[in-house]
Amino acid sequence: MEKLLAVINSWESADQVMARTQYLANKMHTDFAVFRPVHGQLSEMEKYIGFDDFERLRDQIMAEERRLLAEFCVGKTDDFHTEWCERVHVAVAGAAEQQGSGLVVMAASGKGVLSSLIHRADDWHLLREVPCPVVMLPDTLVAPDKVVVALDCLDEDDTHQQLAERVLDSASAFAKAFTVPLTAITVMPDPALIYANLVSVPFDMDFQQRARKSAEENLQQLIARTGVAVDHIKVDIGRIEDIVSKAAEGGILVIGSAANRGLKGLLLGNTAERVLQHVQTEMLVVN
Repeated sequence: MEKLLAVINSWESADQVMARTQYLANKMHTDFAVFRPVHGQLSEMEKYIGFDDFERLRDQIMAEERRLLAEFCVGKTDDFHTEWCERVHVAVAGAAEQQGSGLVVMAASGKGVLSSLIHRADDWHLLREVPCPVVMLPDTLVAPDKVVVALDCLDEDDTHQQLAERVLDSASAFAKAFTVPLTAITVMPDPALIYANLVSVPFDMDFQQRARKSAEENLQQLIARTGVAVDHIKVDIGRIEDIVSKAAEGGILVIGSAANRGLKGLLLGNTAERVLQHVQTEMLVVN
């Protein structure tokens, strides 16, 4: 794998991010760099304190951040840098591209609820912009006891199939790195939830059994095609964010992100982002 990129988006989570990055770099036999984006929240103050004062204050903040980062990286790596930025997700995406990173490791923002259609959490933007898989760490880091990979086995177009293969390969690599079992899960939407207002429409068990059988066959074919060793296979019906979050408790969840962009992305988001709002465990998002 290409070099890893540890993103220190908060000093409170820095130790966790560094520990997980060092572990993965060692297991995957690669190097890593450290990036500290410094959010330019002072920019609005330029209107009030004057440009010269603003620049001086910014320089003082950056000097202190560089000092802290240099101390933090002693004995770990000499490859580190900071950047003053207006949009953190853009800076992280740029750093990952510049470094040629194969994986970004960072703490999840933990801000949960999205406040409106327009204002989204930084994590939401990151999943769209960063050009490589992203590991999102929870507040409390634990030794995982399993890797759970959530796969879409209903969409058979080439783009989604290729994404599913990359997701499964990444999940296998993580299961090997942590020496834990790998569970592949696919979740089918429940018509009774999607069309809850159509109470008179009977969604019988025969329909569910046929749908489940089809999903199992598609999942088995995907696993056979990639040659990945999977310890457990599970097919369920319901809300994916509820089912995979529960299945991944105590482990690492791996999921794909076929990022919707533009107006569609703003209004709909995608499955990975819905799951991100619910999951409390470590999560690897593969784009």
